[in-house]
Amino acid sequence: MAKRNYAAILGEDDTGINPQVEQQAAQSDVVPIRAESAETAPVKPGASWSSVLARGSNAVGAVGSALENMRGQSSAEIAALKSQLEAGETIVEIEADKILASFVSDRFEDSSQPPTELIEQIKDRGQLVPILVRPHPEREGHYQIAYGHRRVAAARKLGIKVRAIVRNLSNEELVIAQGQENNARLDLSYIEKALFAVKLEEAGFNRQVIGSSLAVSKTELSGMISVATKIPREIILAIGAAPGIGRPRWHDLTEIFKLHKCFDKASEIVAKPEFAQKSSDERFLALLAKLSKKEKAEASQQQIFWNDPKGRRLARITDTDARYTLQIDKTVDRQFGAFLFSKIEELYRDYEASLNAK
Repeated sequence: MAKRNYAAILGEDDTGINPQVEQQAAQSDVVPIRAESAETAPVKPGASWSSVLARGSNAVGAVGSALENMRGQSSAEIAALKSQLEAGETIVEIEADKILASFVSDRFEDSSQPPTELIEQIKDRGQLVPILVRPHPEREGHYQIAYGHRRVAAARKLGIKVRAIVRNLSNEELVIAQGQENNARLDLSYIEKALFAVKLEEAGFNRQVIGSSLAVSKTELSGMISVATKIPREIILAIGAAPGIGRPRWHDLTEIFKLHKCFDKASEIVAKPEFAQKSSDERFLALLAKLSKKEKAEASQQQIFWNDPKGRRLARITDTDARYTLQIDKTVDRQFGAFLFSKIEELYRDYEASLNAK
């Protein structure tokens, strides 16, 4: 997407406040945070990021000094906040119960249960990076999250308001913002991104939009969608996010499912209690190892075909270390299988006689 004039989109006046947001504030629990100029209110050394965020859209000149206070934060968080400050976007405070989830989930875990460390971080230092929301398309006075679900959940746990940027976003713009933010923060695992891509396609978005959301090429996107559709979804969900498992290993598992009918075997493996007790990465590796053993066993088996005197392929014999299987094709001769079975006792006596004769 082309870079936008955010001030124009937000309709800000010379105070740095979006009049539309102020009108919404009168109808709901939204508190616009008025901006101060960097010249008249410079960021002092040691100032908290809460005070920096409160400066809103005119903090461009303060960015360099303010970044000193972000020591210990990830480079993605620093870049996100710097970008928001430089873009001149208005930051508002919204009651957490007025903010509802995106219409498409991009995570495996329940975002309503934020990590304990995130709750503690926000409790100790405040919400460093604002979330992005849009006015809810169906519920007046409410907002829908583009990104920041876990920050909202943490604020809800702490009983505090949420710092947010409000934009009027279409469905396409929302999912692009949602995917790009998580992609930039390296927040989603490979399989979470792949399943997110499939969910977007199922929701009717075209692949150009999906590719923009995840910032991937057409080829990469095709590979993601292939993985998330060739492997049954219930198996993916049983494995989980598998944050340490990248594209090559997921493609290995995809090939096993593509070449071998192993859904029943995989379902049996993931249903065992000991499987659920492993970490997500360990679950993936355990499943891959067990299905690979099955694949190797099938690859090493020998198959022999037997044709009757008329040249018709009547029987197939499968020889493995554990079994010797004889299959009779009834479409060739419906009676031969029954006849052969009726002779099995006689054949076994002949077999025993041959052993005694040795």
